[in-house]
Amino acid sequence: MTETARSVLLRLMVCAFLASAAFSAGPSAIAQPPKSPDVVPGAAQPITLSQLGLSDKIDIVGSNQNADIAIPTPVGVQPVQLTGQIGSVVNVRNGRVDVIDSRGVVLGSMPVPTGLASVPFSIDLRTAKVGDGRTAITFVLRDDNADANSCSQSPSLTLSQMTTAFSGPVPSPTTIADFLPGYLDEILIRVGPEPSRSQQQAALALVAKLTHLYRPIPVRIDVTAAAQLPPAKPLRRIIDIREGGEGAIGLERPGTPNAVLTVTGVGDELERQVELFSDRRFGLAQTPFAATLSASHEAPQLTDIKTFAELGMTGEVSVLGTRTLYAGFDVSAFGLGPISRAKAHIKARYTPVVGGEASVVLRSGSTVLDSRRLDESGLLDTTVDIPAEVITSNVGMGFEIRYVPRQECAPLTDRISFSLDPESTISITPGTRNRGGFPVLPMAFTPDFAVVVDDWNRIGFAAQAINLLAQQASVVLRPRITDLSQAAASRPGLLAVVSGDTLSGAGMSPPLVPVGSDTAAINGVPTATDVDLNGPLGVVQAFTHNDRMVLAVSGSEDWSLVGRTFDHIRGLESRWASLSGDVVATGSAAETVSLTIREGGGLVSNYPGDGWKWWAWLSIGAGCVAVIVAVAVLVLRRRRLGH
Repeated sequence: MTETARSVLLRLMVCAFLASAAFSAGPSAIAQPPKSPDVVPGAAQPITLSQLGLSDKIDIVGSNQNADIAIPTPVGVQPVQLTGQIGSVVNVRNGRVDVIDSRGVVLGSMPVPTGLASVPFSIDLRTAKVGDGRTAITFVLRDDNADANSCSQSPSLTLSQMTTAFSGPVPSPTTIADFLPGYLDEILIRVGPEPSRSQQQAALALVAKLTHLYRPIPVRIDVTAAAQLPPAKPLRRIIDIREGGEGAIGLERPGTPNAVLTVTGVGDELERQVELFSDRRFGLAQTPFAATLSASHEAPQLTDIKTFAELGMTGEVSVLGTRTLYAGFDVSAFGLGPISRAKAHIKARYTPVVGGEASVVLRSGSTVLDSRRLDESGLLDTTVDIPAEVITSNVGMGFEIRYVPRQECAPLTDRISFSLDPESTISITPGTRNRGGFPVLPMAFTPDFAVVVDDWNRIGFAAQAINLLAQQASVVLRPRITDLSQAAASRPGLLAVVSGDTLSGAGMSPPLVPVGSDTAAINGVPTATDVDLNGPLGVVQAFTHNDRMVLAVSGSEDWSLVGRTFDHIRGLESRWASLSGDVVATGSAAETVSLTIREGGGLVSNYPGDGWKWWAWLSIGAGCVAVIVAVAVLVLRRRRLGH
């Protein structure tokens, strides 16, 4: 063997030995960049906690202190995963965060990163206990820090960008009862070409009912006028609404992935059939065929006052230093449409403050509603007005509680608890004197509103709007198909899927009117402009007309841009609640923009007109006359007394 051959052979043997050692040695000790959390097999797409009505961020302050969340969990599903980022770490030594369910079972732990880095985490929730429609989760920070007191810097960290995913069995349906499992990605309702008004009414009513049924999971529910049934997918259900035949609900091709639920009937029979899906009563139909023989509606008992318990406004915090307790209410829960004001009668219990100082500041947005000193009584009882400028569909309230112990450098156990009394109340004043625009959606459409669609090909856009509205409404919405001439003069909210010319022809003045194929009239205040955009628009806008809210969906030439606009809204973290202003539009470059043209920003006081000047001068004159008369009377009295 030559010297060169021996050298090559030796190098190959060394490489083989090193490779063998690397495989047998197990994981490398070299630090690797953090991996993104793996998706649990079988789980659906992640949903942000904010989409479920929760904050997607939690601050954990102090060792062995609980931070709780309760994930809304519909019947038939299980949360399978919780993911997010852990970071903003301060003064934590060898720490971990334990994740515990309502039974006290540790579901998992996440190590606390060192330094300023934020790293992803993933917790398997498949064994977490579900009860009363919620999955309660507790986070507890554990660390090796030395005993601390109130003068020490408390260990803290933040969990952010939190999402969860649900999973549940999705078998091929064999009966009407199992056609709608606990979790789906999409429900597609087909009405076919040139649908009758009854088909359109039944379809939109079904969109509202099924969206409410699946809340808070934002299941997408669409309506299509396609000639052919769309293809089946594992997490999609297809419903076919057909005009004609006997009023009934049937399951075609049961036991297969291509199963289709059919709704048949003539006229009002169609809408009567969908009443089976008003709630989970369809679970009684455990065969492939059923029929709704009659349906009646009893008007719900509406009230302008509700307790915190009814509105889900509960909470308790333990305080040393400063903590904020967040609560809020969904205006749509009252079912009275838009409101102009609200009043909160707040009662709370707290640890009596004998030594030290304690206070609470109540805010809604940036507006301070009230501030109170907490004393030895242990009871807070106050009434505050929530002004029109902070009124939106979801009104948030923050209680900033501050407690400073009397003892300097007091132990961390010297703290007070503060809890809201569930018998506290919120009372509302219906009206349209509010910010207007997108911030008042969906409350302005609860529960009844009119729907106008000027072309049956566009029925799907009305369905998308209703689906997005119903995802954020606490009550079942009741859309009603009608004509624009009737709707324009009525008082309930109006969803109009029509051209810009049709809106203007009905006497309405929307903020933005698509005109022709490439022109837009922008009706701003104080400036109005007509603009040649040299391209089409897809517009969704919310404005006030006849003291009621109008949600108008319009396009020019290329109506696919309207679909892109809805995709933009659907992709926002809180959908309508993420929008301000009154217009969302997509242009020919497929870029979506949000505008505040007239409404939806800050509340602007109406100009009273020049007549106020005459009243002002008249009032001044009347005041002067009153002063002269009073002086004259006083002089006369003194003269009489002098005599």
